[in-house]
Amino acid sequence: MEKLPWGRLRGVRPSKQLHRLLDIGLDYTEAFKRMQVNEGISSEKFKLLWQVARISRPIVEESSLPDLFSVYISIPFCPSRCHYCSFPAHSLKELAIWRSRYLDTLLYEIRTAGQLTEKLQLRPYSFYLGGGTPTSLSPAELDNILSALRLAFPGTVREFTVEAGRPDTITHEQLAILKKHGVTRVSVNPQSMHNETLKKIGRCHSVEEAYRAVKQVQSSAFPVLNMDLILGLPEEDEAMVRKSVHDVLSLSPTNITLHMFSRKRASLFSEEQARFHLPDKALAAAMYRTAVGLLSPTYHPYYLYRQHGILGDLENIGYCLPETECFYNIVMIEERQHILGLGCGATNKFIYKDLSLKNLVSPKDIQTYLEKAAELCRRREHELTKAKLTVRAQSEKY
Repeated sequence: MEKLPWGRLRGVRPSKQLHRLLDIGLDYTEAFKRMQVNEGISSEKFKLLWQVARISRPIVEESSLPDLFSVYISIPFCPSRCHYCSFPAHSLKELAIWRSRYLDTLLYEIRTAGQLTEKLQLRPYSFYLGGGTPTSLSPAELDNILSALRLAFPGTVREFTVEAGRPDTITHEQLAILKKHGVTRVSVNPQSMHNETLKKIGRCHSVEEAYRAVKQVQSSAFPVLNMDLILGLPEEDEAMVRKSVHDVLSLSPTNITLHMFSRKRASLFSEEQARFHLPDKALAAAMYRTAVGLLSPTYHPYYLYRQHGILGDLENIGYCLPETECFYNIVMIEERQHILGLGCGATNKFIYKDLSLKNLVSPKDIQTYLEKAAELCRRREHELTKAKLTVRAQSEKY
């Protein structure tokens, strides 16, 4: 029987288990022995987990105070839908009829969540505007959302990320709006630095546009620039991955996120599998080793997660230059802080003192979300209040 590197670990967040062991004071040797016996993890994967935990640990400790929360805002619109995508994302043309109502409802959700956190005396820690592609909104729409967010959740936050993921949506006017509202981290995601691959996966931009977008973001002097790459895309080989990583490194981003391809059930790749040739396990592993080898001398792994059906039974890893970790990514993966997920398809996480949690997921379908928004706000108030009162009661008990 083949020995799997992650052993019996099948969850999305293997680093959560290691942080639990660090909570009780175990060192490297003790923690490895515990996870090897309980889960069958290999020494290679444990070493990677240890690297991630060593870097993320101060942020995990800082962000675990019971009165903190982060906010995720979902903008489920894109210029077009990528073939690998399963996120709640719709073509702007396809759903133009719902666009105005969606943004109005999202503004209502933001205001209501702000009133709730003020009443419960909670403090914002980080903001993340994702999607879809937030920069597919018009400058005026983007300004309205960010103004509402700042008004609803006043105060200084550790980090404010915006996914400007599609290079073809980024303009100087939008970047000026992001700068005005205190955005500190911008993500530009080429996914591949090969034009032929971009066409195959349904991206409506070129490599040249990715270079242009990155230069625009850098000229605006945001503290952190992230770039995403997907390893294992159709018809790509190890040499193509090497070139993509080299090209991204030449742009000197502060964060680089490596995603191993994972076939999603709701994606076109899943619906039309015969059209797309994907690498086998050996080639996926070779791509992974090549990419990691190129990044490791300069960048450090600070968070990771796994997905069902991921190529080669591997993992997605976020890399960063020293002291440029994405705070939201860490709190989202480690699940020790309340997260308010606002908008279509967003997930709320309510954390209890014993680190148990309850999720509340908004509908992915826009029409259903519009119908259920008021109910979602009521349920959010009930669950967050319950979590806050439980933490208070447990604190008073001890």
